[in-house]
Amino acid sequence: MSELPKYMRWLTRVTYTVLAIGAVWMLIAPHHHPVLLGIIFGISISCMSAYYLGYRVRKITDAAAEGRKFRGGLGFSWRAIAAIGALVVAIEFPHEVNLQALLGSLVVAPFILLIFGIVFNLKGSREETARFEAKRQERLAEERGEKDA
Repeated sequence: MSELPKYMRWLTRVTYTVLAIGAVWMLIAPHHHPVLLGIIFGISISCMSAYYLGYRVRKITDAAAEGRKFRGGLGFSWRAIAAIGALVVAIEFPHEVNLQALLGSLVVAPFILLIFGIVFNLKGSREETARFEAKRQERLAEERGEKDA
C-alpha cells in the first residue's frame, strides 16, 4: 500500500492550518499584510505543486503495475508556470506580496513531506522492531518450555 495518501492528508492539514493562522494574523496585524500574503500565496502554490506531483507519480506507478507505457505530459511545466506566475505577481505588486516571503514559502511542501516521511518511517521502524522483539520473546519462551518438559 502506498503511503502517499497519508502524507498528502498531513500536508493538507498543515497547509490549511498555516493558511488559517495567516488569515487571522492578517486581520490582527494589517502592517504584516505583504509578508503574510506572500507566505499564504507561496504555500498554496507549493501545496498545489505537491498534489499534482503526487497525482503524476500515482499515474506512473499504476501504468507500470499494469505493464503499459505511461504517456508523459506537461506536469513539470505546469508546476513551473504556477511558481513563475506567483513570482511575477510578487514583482508586479511589491506592496501587496512580499517577494522574499513568497520565495521562502514555495519550498515548504517538499520539506513538510520530507519531515513526515522521516517521522512515519521512524514510527514504522519502531513498531516493526517491537513486533519482532515480541515474536522473539515468544519463541524463547516456547523453547524454554519445551526444554523444561
